[in-house]
Parts: sequence; structure tokens; C-alpha cells
Amino acid sequence: MTESVPPHPFDDMEALAWLRSQPEGGVTVSAAELGRQWGWNRMRTSRRLKAWERAGLISRNAEAISVTGAVTSVVTDGIAVVTDAAGVTGMPGEVGAHRSPTRVKLAALIVALALACVSAAFSIDGLTAIFAGAFWPVIIMGAVLEAGKLVAAAWLTEHWTSAPSVLRFVLVLMIGVLMGLNAVGVFGFLTRAHLDHMASIDLTLADRTADVEARLGMQSRVVTDIDRRIAQIDAAIDEATRLGRPVGAMTIADQRRRERADIAAERQRESQALANLQIEKAKIDAQRRRAEAEVGPIRYLAELIGIPATDFERAVRLLTLALVAVLDPMAVALLLAAGVHARRAGSF
Repeated sequence: MTESVPPHPFDDMEALAWLRSQPEGGVTVSAAELGRQWGWNRMRTSRRLKAWERAGLISRNAEAISVTGAVTSVVTDGIAVVTDAAGVTGMPGEVGAHRSPTRVKLAALIVALALACVSAAFSIDGLTAIFAGAFWPVIIMGAVLEAGKLVAAAWLTEHWTSAPSVLRFVLVLMIGVLMGLNAVGVFGFLTRAHLDHMASIDLTLADRTADVEARLGMQSRVVTDIDRRIAQIDAAIDEATRLGRPVGAMTIADQRRRERADIAAERQRESQALANLQIEKAKIDAQRRRAEAEVGPIRYLAELIGIPATDFERAVRLLTLALVAVLDPMAVALLLAAGVHARRAGSF
């Protein structure tokens, strides 16, 4: 066998034809060397040889490879199909792949169903908020419509070429309308979740702030009144001493000593209560700043795309619209992709 590098990598039909053209319809060579002949890497060569052997197109004995029958090519629905003399068929490069679903197809189907379930749950919850008077009927209707949308998409994928054009148009239109309704429901759900969260935080903190500020004002007046009473007692003592009546001052001091001590102790207690209220108010302010920090990333993102940080709600609406734009469409697109893969695999 003369080793040569092809001007371009062989496709599967060319590789099989090359094997067929060799003396006695086969070669004795390693997979790596055979790959160099075809312009392939070793992994692709080994994978193709194993697939062809499973399909019965070639036989292998150690490094001896031979074609088991005449290989022909037929084009069906734009897909090249390899057929050997025994009637075994397969697609070039994917012979035998239809025997079991590929991992990519299975992953696409699982993710599509997961996205569809999440999207349906969000949408139905949002629709129940809009039509609150018919809670269970809306849930049933939404679930059935979501299932109908997915089934319609899968059916179109399977029967696109054979279905009448009018039916295709109607189904595509209905799928589009249902995706629009889903988007409305998801937008309502996400918007309500955001507004409820912000409103609950504002309401809770506003109530606590008003209560603390009211108690703080009352406590400040109590402490001020106590200070005024203590100042009156001290002023009476100072006035008696200033007028040269130290005996009278001592008498007043003796009379007011117990009263002043009680008032001073009361002031200590009320001052501590005032300090506690001030600490509580500081904690509420910290909670408010923490709540604002939770949405800080959205504010930064808004500034990056040119939205003023003060226009926070606009940034939230844009983010919600972006989520709505990809959630349900991604589910339908992945379902269609999995269906297309399955239809091609089933056409062998």
C-alpha cells in the first residue's frame, strides 16, 4: 500500500470506497496509519471502524480490515445512507448510532422538559395572580396548554415534511401564541415576586422605624424632663448658697437629697432605655442598607448598560424581560433539536 496524504479529508463514503478499491477489498494496517491515508485522526478512525464493524459493513481480524460486501450510496430526504450487499444500512459517520439514543440527545430532552416545567410553573402561577377568581381552572388550563404546546412542537418535528402546509401554519401560529401567553405569565410571576419582596421589606422596616422613632421621641422627652427636675433642685441649692444662707441651703439639700437621688436613678434607667432605642434604630438602618445591597449587582449592571442607578425598577424590568425571552423559547428549541436528532436517527 502506497502511503499518501489526500488533498482533503475523506468523508465516510470515500473512506469505504477506498477500502473497497484495495487489492482483495481490504488492507492490513493500523488504525493510525489508515487515518493518515484518509486525512483523519486516530480517534475518528477507530470510532468509524467500530461502527462499520457493528453494522456489518466491514470485518476486522487484528489489523486486517476488509469490506464484507458491495457498498452503495442512496440519498433519502437529503441524507446519505450506506447500504451493503447484505442490506444493512446506516448513515456515514453515524452507523449504528440509532441503536441507542445519544447522550447529547438525551441531555437536550431532559433539559428541555426541565425548562418547560419551570416555565409552565412560573407562567401558571403568574396567570393565577391575574385571574385570581378562577384559581384551579386556570391551573388546569395552563397545564393542558403547556402540554399541548410541547406535543405540537414534537409532532411538527416528526411530520414537518408530510403535514399539510395549512396545518403546519396553524400549529406554528398556535405555538407562537402559547409562547406569548407563557411569557406574560412568567413576566407576571417574576414581577410580582420582586414587588412583593421589596414591598414586604419596605413595609416591615417602615413600621419598625416609625415605632422606634415614636418611642425614641417620647423617651427623649422623659429624659429631658428628668434633667429639668434635677436642674431645678440644683438651682434652688445654688440660689440659697449665693444669698448667703448656707443653713437654708443645707436644709433644702437635706430635704431634696433623697428626691434627687431617686430622680438621678430614674434618669439613669431612662437614659439606658433611650440608648437601647437608638441602637435598635441603628439596626433597622443597617437592615435597610443590607436590603439595598441585595439588589446592588442589578444597579451596577444598569450603570454598565447606561441606565441611571436611580432608575432601579427599569433595570429589573429589563432583566425580567431577558429571562422571559429565553426560558420558554429555549425549552421549545431544545425539544425541537432533540426531535430532529431522533427523526434523523430513525430514518436509517
